Amino acid sequence: MLFIFRNPRIRMHPGVLPLLGAALVLSSPPAGAQQAEVCSPSVTSQSAPDSSRRSVGALRSGDLLKINVFRMKEISGDYLIDSDGRLVIPGLGSLMAAGLGPRDVEANLRELLVCRGFVPDVSVQALVRVSIAGEVRAPGTFPVEPGVSVLRVLTLAGGQTTNADLSKAHVVREGRAYPIDLNAALAGSAAGNVILNSNDVVVVPKKGGFTREDAAFFLGVAGVLLSALNVVVTLTRR
Repeated sequence: MLFIFRNPRIRMHPGVLPLLGAALVLSSPPAGAQQAEVCSPSVTSQSAPDSSRRSVGALRSGDLLKINVFRMKEISGDYLIDSDGRLVIPGLGSLMAAGLGPRDVEANLRELLVCRGFVPDVSVQALVRVSIAGEVRAPGTFPVEPGVSVLRVLTLAGGQTTNADLSKAHVVREGRAYPIDLNAALAGSAAGNVILNSNDVVVVPKKGGFTREDAAFFLGVAGVLLSALNVVVTLTRR
């Protein structure tokens, strides 16, 4: 409401009041107007459903992401999710990845590039890194699609040697060894469907038994392999 106090000594021209009201209206902010937000990617917590892609669940430290940005080779490449759960991308900074789905990371990366003035075509493919050691033909660390089974990793390693005791195999996860009978798995048991996570190590011992010392040795070897892979990936990004 507009209050006008009249002073008998002051006379106002009749055309002033309409101009004053118009000025007040023009100076007021429009309804629903908001201040410009800082250009930064949002962090979503759940992927939108998409029947064309298999759900891979939440990403975790140690997972590998293959990022492809059309016509931007300096950004495209393989990136490890570090121990803080982030992707460090040269020239862009870091993005939170652990706890999100690959499509969430893809959307956040696209948003960050748009903020920098690009119109990007972005794709993100998630890979987990699992290792296999012991009596297999090609031991090592393999980047594989999420949801990989223990039998699939055994196949990637070229299968077992003649000295392998598949019935006493173990999966080492976060410092603990879990027994898994790969003989039964090859015969069709549910053990063959065990899903591996990033940094899991499948250990296939020699015939004659699997000791605690064997588990400690293979865990140490797996740690060296993973550390070497981290160094290689880090050096390639520089």
